[in-house]
This record gives sequence, structure tokens and C-alpha cells, in this order.
Amino acid sequence: MRNKLEYTTVGFQLLPSKFTLGELQTIYEAILGKTLDKRNFRRKIAELGILKPLKEYRSDVGRPAQLFQFVAARFEKLKDKGIIFPF
Repeated sequence: MRNKLEYTTVGFQLLPSKFTLGELQTIYEAILGKTLDKRNFRRKIAELGILKPLKEYRSDVGRPAQLFQFVAARFEKLKDKGIIFPF
């Protein structure tokens, strides 16, 4: 599964259709078996442009977290160019 993170949508398939960046990072950390730096993770995900920010927020505890959706079409364009996830 670790190898598939680079070139498939396996990480996003484990999430609901609307998710927070924290939830996405938790999935990646669980699969990779290591802790990722929060700022670097968010920066790399933003650079890929594969998430659509929503005008919705989840407020379980503390500060509300913005929700996102995965945009498969953007991912496919990156994959066609040979760009893989940088984790």
C-alpha cells in the first residue's frame, strides 16, 4: 500500500468524500508508518492542486477545520505528466 500512495488514489479512497487536511495527513501517516511535518504536508498537497476547498467546516473540538474534496481529474493530469506524490 505504501508504494501505491505515490501513483494511485488509495489514500483518498479511505476517506469520506469531504475531509479535513488533518484527516488526510492521518491516513498518510498510518500507511507510511511515520509522522509527517504538518506544514510541509499541507504545502506539498497544496502545490499538487488536487484538492477543492469547500465553504464548509467541521468543528468537532476547538477551531473549525475547513473541508476539502479530492479532484480525480486533476490527479489524472498529474499522473499523465509523470508527477507523483512527494512523500
